[in-house]
Amino acid sequence: MWRPAINVALLLLGAAELVRAQGGSPDPAFAAIPLERWIAEGNPAHIRWSAKVLPVELSNYQRLEAKVELQIDGNELVPRRGQGYLGMLVQFSDSENHVYQTHEALDLQRVTEDAAKSNVSYVQPAFVTPGDYRISVAILDTATGEHSAVRLPLHVNPIKNDPLPDSWQGLPAVEFLKHAESPGDLFLPNIVGRLHVPLETRRPIHVQVLVNASPVSAGEPSRSEQVQNRSLVSVIPALKVITNTEIRNGTLEATLLDLTTQQVIFQQDDVHDLDWPKVALALKQAGPNVIDVAALKKRREAAQFFVSQVRKRVEPGEPRAAGEPLPILIVLSGPMAFESGEDLRPIDVEGAPPAEVFYMRFHSLPLRPRIDPVQEELARRRGRIAERSPGLAASSEPVDSLERTLKPLQPHLFDIYTPEQFRKALRNVLDEVARSQ
Repeated sequence: MWRPAINVALLLLGAAELVRAQGGSPDPAFAAIPLERWIAEGNPAHIRWSAKVLPVELSNYQRLEAKVELQIDGNELVPRRGQGYLGMLVQFSDSENHVYQTHEALDLQRVTEDAAKSNVSYVQPAFVTPGDYRISVAILDTATGEHSAVRLPLHVNPIKNDPLPDSWQGLPAVEFLKHAESPGDLFLPNIVGRLHVPLETRRPIHVQVLVNASPVSAGEPSRSEQVQNRSLVSVIPALKVITNTEIRNGTLEATLLDLTTQQVIFQQDDVHDLDWPKVALALKQAGPNVIDVAALKKRREAAQFFVSQVRKRVEPGEPRAAGEPLPILIVLSGPMAFESGEDLRPIDVEGAPPAEVFYMRFHSLPLRPRIDPVQEELARRRGRIAERSPGLAASSEPVDSLERTLKPLQPHLFDIYTPEQFRKALRNVLDEVARSQ
């Protein structure tokens, strides 16, 4: 039986970072493992486990995401606990035989008796581009040398009638994702591939992205201050996508607001690469665990703080000169409620709106399908449902008040529930900005 050397166990610990190489991302943990031979052997150790490739989906980052899931019988872990690691290794090979590798290691010293009650699941996500792949998956007990490996096929289709058909041009075929553990991880700073989203305009423009990064809704009761703003899982990826846009006749500025404390927590002018370490620090400092009593007392001022920040970005201090960049404002937010008695006066403008304004409103709950009322009534009479289902699943999502404050600016409003809807909305925004005079 093949027995791993001690250095293999150390590599499985992840002490060595992935080494990026042209045409792939080799992982040092694979260097001492005869993967092809293991695949040919099948499962000589009779380890009870399985591997499968989940359906490829479009992610919030506008990248196609594949996921490889490993499931290990919990009864396999209990007898092995106390020493060594269980290595789980994943390798993608594309049609040009470029190899992309990663791994995870489970410390068997931390396994408890309860592990036998259920299966252990490990999911490795990866961004992929359309094409064909061979996925090799292996597991290894570093203490006993027991191992097993399988090979799975993957075919990735392009998006039908894609609104952004060239956006994946020049991207790596595979980029592995790390699991997000905090809002700071949502930007995926380890992902180096940039979307190809050019923006051509006839006149200079100045795009300003205004992000509502409040840790909780301004209308949430104080007892829920520990609840993180769920819309950030869509808003932060949208920020990454938009700041990667190649504006060929203008500039881009990004600003993050915390409406619960009425603070600008981050601002960067003339963005080419967003200063993510500073953004991550700002999100951490604006977390729900650091909202103090003074901030809570100011919450009734949140709506007008938002209005003042919008006004700064759309109203010129003096008449615009000929050839001056056209201001474009893009607001990214989840539905934002405010406390009873809040001053919800909308922004005050005279005449035509002074800027093109786009409001992308990201919903953290899915849109419920509408049910035929006749069939629903029949079902209720049979006792199958208790009450009528609303058209929107918004029972625990705040009713948005930001739209009202923006109304005089005649914003282009996009309600976004899925990555596909954001992709279409972004296409519409790009087209509208390109037509702006």
